[in-house]
Amino acid sequence: MNSTPIQYAPGIVGGPMAWRAADLAQDQRWIHRLTEEEVAELEAAAQRSRNDGLEILQITKENFPLPLLANKIAALRADLLTNYGFGYMRGLPVQRYDRETLTRIYFGLSRHIGDPVPQNRNGHMLGHVIDIGTDVNDYSKRITQTAVDLGFHSDGCDVVGLVCINTAKRGGASAIVSAISVHDEMLRQRPDLCHALYEPVLFDRRGEIPEGKMPWVRMPVFSWANGVFNAYAPLPNYVESAKRFTDAPQMTALQVEAFDYYLKLCGDPAFAVHIPFEQGDFQFVHNHVVLHARTAFEDWPDASKKRHLMRMWLSLPDGRELPTSLAERWINIQRGTVRGGVNIPDRKALTIPLEAEAPAYQ
Repeated sequence: MNSTPIQYAPGIVGGPMAWRAADLAQDQRWIHRLTEEEVAELEAAAQRSRNDGLEILQITKENFPLPLLANKIAALRADLLTNYGFGYMRGLPVQRYDRETLTRIYFGLSRHIGDPVPQNRNGHMLGHVIDIGTDVNDYSKRITQTAVDLGFHSDGCDVVGLVCINTAKRGGASAIVSAISVHDEMLRQRPDLCHALYEPVLFDRRGEIPEGKMPWVRMPVFSWANGVFNAYAPLPNYVESAKRFTDAPQMTALQVEAFDYYLKLCGDPAFAVHIPFEQGDFQFVHNHVVLHARTAFEDWPDASKKRHLMRMWLSLPDGRELPTSLAERWINIQRGTVRGGVNIPDRKALTIPLEAEAPAYQ
């Protein structure tokens, strides 16, 4: 265990990113709606990249110019970094495009937000969130490609982006919560439990093991470093499955109680905001301050209508300073570098899978 004394936030963190559900209901400036002209610009940029002979992975901010969208993208990045900790762009006619064109649009737009990083051991720079029948009890795989609910958590990158291709028959609503608001409420109601989450909690790496690391990881949920609050929340399922590692230092009774209380607050309607995805929605979430979740869903019997999101993991070139504890998961946390993502020695060449693969996580 790290012998360095734990630093706690000196009090309530607060600030614009400490919102509650009622705040977002009253103020929907976080939704940026695409105009027909902006959609046309995205389409033209995608076609230009194709005409220039660029592979999707070769697309950059510079060779995918979006002058009409520049102000809206700047506003969305401000929402991510300073206003809310997340942002939405709405209105892309996704059914108009073949998968390759849609992927070019999504990848190109995302390059204006940040730098893509690999999401799994296969080196995938684009992920497909779709139920492919993965066994939720298979500890060597993630559970994102199932239809079960996903509790509030962070992903291993500065920003996670999603674009909605199809919605579920029932359920599957995206949910977000301000980690700052949850922290502050814990500090008001149960400071002992709040401080317990500044100590490392145990969770499962699910087979993605960086060189020299254990198959489990211990990291705090809450961190305070250099006057900045950060949160990193593992999926509750991964906290549960880590109990199988008998050689790992287990969570204390106080930490177990604290994690349960934290999850209860995250799901409280006063804090959590459920946002039903619409086709053509882009969602971007700043993982260090806002947690995301998904409700369970029932899918369509027609495979072409299955709930389907495409996901990007992004590193922010102007991202915040991160606590050293995060390096246990991220390996590289240096500001101004391409950081985050999956760092494992046997990773294959980086790829852009246009379709969901089964098995997707081997």
